[in-house]
Amino acid sequence: MKIEHKNRIEIDIDSIDPDNGLTLQMEKPFGFFFNEEDGVNGVGAVTVDLALTKAGDDIFVAGRAEGTVKLQCGRCLADYELTLAPVIEAPFFQRAAESSEGEEEDDGEVNYHDGEKLDLFPLLHDHLFLAIPFKPLCMEECKGLCPKCGADLNTAPCGCKQKEPDARLAALQKLKERL
Repeated sequence: MKIEHKNRIEIDIDSIDPDNGLTLQMEKPFGFFFNEEDGVNGVGAVTVDLALTKAGDDIFVAGRAEGTVKLQCGRCLADYELTLAPVIEAPFFQRAAESSEGEEEDDGEVNYHDGEKLDLFPLLHDHLFLAIPFKPLCMEECKGLCPKCGADLNTAPCGCKQKEPDARLAALQKLKERL
C-alpha cells in the first residue's frame, strides 16, 4: 500500500546550469516529509544539501538529508533519539511521451521528470524512511528486559533465578567449551 503525500519540492529544470549544476540547501520541518499514517515521530527539522547536475535530458541528484527521529528500542522498550543521515544518489530520466498503446511507463524504482519540473519530495521521503532501522536498538549491546519479571537488564541484573541448563545438553556444552 503506497501512502500518498500532497507535499512537493519542485525544481525548475531550466534553473540547473548545464556546466555548473545547481546546489540546493533547505531546511523543512520533519512533519513536512511524514504524515500520521507513516508512523514516524520526527524531532525538529530535516536539513537537505543536494547537488543537481544535468547530462542531456537526464539529471543526477547527489547529497544528503539529515533529521532526528524518536524511536522505541526493540529490546528494552526505552525511548531514544536517532539521527538519520541517508546519502542520496539518484538519476532522474525524462519521462517519454505516452507509449504507442496510450499507457505511460511505470517503474516504481526509477525516478522521472517531465522535462520542465523535477519533484524531489518522493526521493527525500523514501531515503529518510528507509534510513529508519527495521528493529531499532537504543545501543548495540542492549540486554533487553527480563522475560520473567520485566526488569530492564541494562540498569541492573534482576533477582530472578536463572534457569538451569537442560542436563541432556551437557555433552554439547563440554564440546563447545573445548572449541
